[in-house]
Amino acid sequence: MQQIYKILTAFLALTGCVSIIMSGEINPLMSITGIGLLFGYHRSLKNMPPAPGWAISGLSALTLIVFIFDYLIVSGDYFIAVAHLTITFQAIKSFDLKEPWDNLQVYFMSLLQLIIASELTSSIAFGILFVFFLVALVNTIVFSHFIKEGVILKKIDIRRPLIYISSLTLLVTLIFFISIPRVSGGLWGKSHLKRIKTAGFSEKVEFGSFGDMILDHTIIMRVELSSNAKEPYYWRGMTLNYFDRISWKNIFQKRTQIYKEGNLFNIKPFKKEEAVIQSIFLEPLDTDVVFGLSEIAAVESKGLNIFMDNAGSLFLPWKKGKRFAYVVYSINDQNNPPSPPFSKGGKGGLSGENINNYLKMPSGMEKISRLAYKIISRKDKDIEKAIKIENYLRNNYMYSLSTSPPPDGVSPVEDFLFNTKKGYCEHYATSMVLMLRAVGIPARIVTGYLGGELNEYGNYIIVRQSNTHSWVEAAIDGVWKRFDPTPPIDVKRPSAIALYIDMLKMKWNRYIIAFSLSDQKAILKTFSLPLRIPLMPDVGFRKFYVIYFLLTLIVLAAIIFLLRHLKFRRYGFVTAQYIKARKIIKNRGAKITLSSTPSEVEKEAIKIGMSNKISEFIKLYEEYRFSGKEIRCEDRVRYRNLIKEIRKQFKRFRLNRKVSKTNV
Repeated sequence: MQQIYKILTAFLALTGCVSIIMSGEINPLMSITGIGLLFGYHRSLKNMPPAPGWAISGLSALTLIVFIFDYLIVSGDYFIAVAHLTITFQAIKSFDLKEPWDNLQVYFMSLLQLIIASELTSSIAFGILFVFFLVALVNTIVFSHFIKEGVILKKIDIRRPLIYISSLTLLVTLIFFISIPRVSGGLWGKSHLKRIKTAGFSEKVEFGSFGDMILDHTIIMRVELSSNAKEPYYWRGMTLNYFDRISWKNIFQKRTQIYKEGNLFNIKPFKKEEAVIQSIFLEPLDTDVVFGLSEIAAVESKGLNIFMDNAGSLFLPWKKGKRFAYVVYSINDQNNPPSPPFSKGGKGGLSGENINNYLKMPSGMEKISRLAYKIISRKDKDIEKAIKIENYLRNNYMYSLSTSPPPDGVSPVEDFLFNTKKGYCEHYATSMVLMLRAVGIPARIVTGYLGGELNEYGNYIIVRQSNTHSWVEAAIDGVWKRFDPTPPIDVKRPSAIALYIDMLKMKWNRYIIAFSLSDQKAILKTFSLPLRIPLMPDVGFRKFYVIYFLLTLIVLAAIIFLLRHLKFRRYGFVTAQYIKARKIIKNRGAKITLSSTPSEVEKEAIKIGMSNKISEFIKLYEEYRFSGKEIRCEDRVRYRNLIKEIRKQFKRFRLNRKVSKTNV
């Protein structure tokens, strides 16, 4: 049993270190000390002596010096430096396991490492590792208890108590997870998850930045759509309106603050039953842009406020760098994104003063202007001009990611239109915007994501970095209309296994990582339906937690009352009688502590002159305490009689002691 106990301790230490390493957020060089765990626990399992005290003390002092160096120079992050520190300390401790307290330090350090890892990763692999850790920790504590009771060499069946206790622990953990209030933000006040680099979602975007993104298949978000959503799915991000031959800029940097009304940030009036609803689960991104199908009417999200620029793009600082879930309500035909460009104000509208910003052309674009007029007829309406330019680009150019830098003095868009005639979405969208402006039609670039893969196993859309896209919005007859001059391309579909694994990740993110206040309400409502009791009315955030706090106080008060006024049996019959016997023997003067094993209790009782009844009692206790068998009726009677005999001996002992004192 001692060997199993040591193996479980080693497993806990390794699990804690692996949980941090698997996050991928730490420096491999600073965590290489974790290899020492293998040698340390190998020595422990071979019953080799611990390392000398001077060596442990010296290594610990050196580790603290390395920690300071790591924090100030290598990592530059206190949190990551602490993660490295815990791995080194675990390795050192594996060479210094002498007393039971040393094992407790290992358990504590392993738990701390899992808490740190939870801030560095939210993957489903971490969840599986946590369950294994929890079960192993419970089993280790149970083994520790049996060893403490002095039954190391006894042949006992401990499988049943281990299964029962592990199952109960997992159940209690699940109940706590469901019931505790949701805490916004990370445990340490900020997220340490690695942010995914995105393109096109800042105030300035260099031309050509989309190419690398299109080659990257990293998942950006997963989206559950209502049944009234129509393809194609253009996940609108933000607009860019000023081009300087090399880069696009957003010169409308002023943002209007929108406050939450109930659970929603309302952008414009809408009917909920007619809206296209998108439940979006974002990976940690390096942008605060809110993505959604046009036109966004409302956003349901954490945070106190949301911001909107003059072009109607939305920004939520609360979500930047975090795994984040929010709901978007979109209205109108998706082919007709936001509002009239010539309105005198209003959200997303344009005044006559700034409409000219959508007509500006960089100098030296005369060749592009001549091409635009060659494509259209001067008698065409604006919508006809836009369609002709869109079709011209779609039909006369080739989509390709294999592009090269343009010659000196030639802009990337001119090189695309007149030389290479091949490029990707950024080339097409830029070309169309410039040609539209050349013929007098206000136009702008829109950046976001296009389409996604339908995962039929979970019925949701997977949007990847490779779905990064830019398209065009042109002001036609007072309304912004969407155009996409980029020709369609074939996309390779992932395998069924890959989609099924992603479905599991989606469920993990939805019901574990993004488990929210609304989910708590839904669960309580579900349980209250059969009783037809309105246990959880539709209340706001603050009212919910006031109710939650009051209910918690009532439950705690009820538990305290029951513990004080009702006689619950804390232990089984066998253990309860054994505790009584220990108390009797201790009161007679025996040296018994809480850590004394049954065999030690027996020896102390014999030392102070108690009869062999105590040996019979201890033998019966161990037989039923550690076998998992139900005590027989005849043994129950015999067990009670033995405790009575012990109590009688104690009374006779006290009486004899009083008589002796009187005679003296």
